[in-house]
Amino acid sequence: MVIGVVLGVTTALAINARQPHDTAAGRPGPAPSVATDASPPETTVAPDSTTLATTTSPATTTTTSTTTTSTTTLPPPTTTTSTTLPTTTTSVAPGAAPPTVPGTTVPQWPAYEPLPPIVGRAALTGEPADESITLRPILAVKIENERGGRPQWGLESADAIFEENVESMTRFIALYQTNMPDRVGPVRSARTGDLDILAAMNRPVLAWSGGNPGVTKWVDSAASSGVVVNFTALRNKCYERSPTRRSPHNLLLDPLCAIYTATSAGRARPLWTTDADWKLPAGSTAVPDSTFVVKMDGLTVEWRWDAASGRYWRNQAGGPHLTVSGVQISANTVVELRTFHKPSPVDARTPHPITTGGTSAIIHRDGIRIEATWYRESPQGQFWFHDLATGAPIPLDTGQTFIQLVRDR
Repeated sequence: MVIGVVLGVTTALAINARQPHDTAAGRPGPAPSVATDASPPETTVAPDSTTLATTTSPATTTTTSTTTTSTTTLPPPTTTTSTTLPTTTTSVAPGAAPPTVPGTTVPQWPAYEPLPPIVGRAALTGEPADESITLRPILAVKIENERGGRPQWGLESADAIFEENVESMTRFIALYQTNMPDRVGPVRSARTGDLDILAAMNRPVLAWSGGNPGVTKWVDSAASSGVVVNFTALRNKCYERSPTRRSPHNLLLDPLCAIYTATSAGRARPLWTTDADWKLPAGSTAVPDSTFVVKMDGLTVEWRWDAASGRYWRNQAGGPHLTVSGVQISANTVVELRTFHKPSPVDARTPHPITTGGTSAIIHRDGIRIEATWYRESPQGQFWFHDLATGAPIPLDTGQTFIQLVRDR
C-alpha cells in the first residue's frame, strides 16, 4: 500500500518567543462572551478569527461517568502487521521512530484503518460502559502546566493523563472518553514525541493550539495516514479564549463539540490491561508506600496514597494540584515510566521521549510500589508491564491512570 506523506503547510503566523512551538495559543484572541466555570458560554470564538461561531451541541449527549470497580480482562494483544512499500518496509523496530522521508525529518506513517470498538467497557478506565461511551473516540488534549496555565480547566475529568517533559517544565496529554467536562485547557502546542503515544489510540482526536512548522509537518503526516485526527485550533471552531487570563494561557476547548465534529475518528481502544481484583504475585519485592516523589524537568511532584478513597492525590510546586473547579488531581494508578529522552528532530531544545521498546518502570497501585518493566512493540501497540522480580504480568487498576514520562537517569 503506498503511503501518502503530507509535508504540511508552514504557517506564516508569528511564533510565541517564550514557547516556540505555540502559534494559536500565543496569539491574543477576541473574547466577546465571558467564560465561567459554573456557566460556560453558548458561543465559541475561533482563535484565528474575530467572528463568533455558534457551537451546536447534539440533541442528546451522555456525560455520566461509571464508577464501578470490577475485574476487567482485556483481549490478547493485537498482532502488528507490517505493510510493505515498493522499496522499503513500514514496520517499526522497537525504540525507533517511524521511517522518514529521505532528506527530511518528517515520519512517513503506515496507512492506518481504525479497529472496531471494544464492547462493554471503557477503553481507558477498564470500567463497565455502554455504547454511549464505547463508541466515542479518545480525545487527546495538549494541556499546559506552566505557572501561568495553572489551575487547569477540566483536567480532573480525564480518564488518563501522560505527563511529559518539555522546555524545562511539564505538559500533559489528557485523554477523555467517559467524562466530557464543559471546557478543558489551557490548550497548548504538541511535540514530536506525542505521535508515538497517540498512534496507539486507534485514530484519536488530537486537540492542540498549533505549533512550529516542524511539529506541524509531523502532525500533518500522521493525519494524512489516518493515525490521528488533526483538530488544531488554527482550523476548528470548538475553541474559545477565557477573558480571565492572558494569552497564551487561556485557550479552552469544548470536548463534546470536538468529538461530534471529528467524525472520522476511530473508537477508543485500550492502552494497557486493567484488573481491579489483581493480587500481588508471590515472590514480588513490592513494598507499601504512602507517599512518593517524582522528579520531572523543572518540577517536583508528590503523591499521597489515601486508602479510604483508593486513590493517589497529587501535589506539585509545594501544594495540592488543584483545577479551576477546586478539585485536586488524583488517580487510581500512577506509573513512573522511565524513558530515554533525545533532542527532538525539529527543535533540539525540546526533549523527545522514546516510548517504544522498553525499560524499567515503577507502578503505584493499591498503596504499594512495584518495581516493574514496561514494553511496547511499536507505536501502534499497547503498554505491557511485568513485575521486575517475578516476571508476572501487572495490570493497572481500573479507573483513572496517570503516567509520568520520567527521564531514565
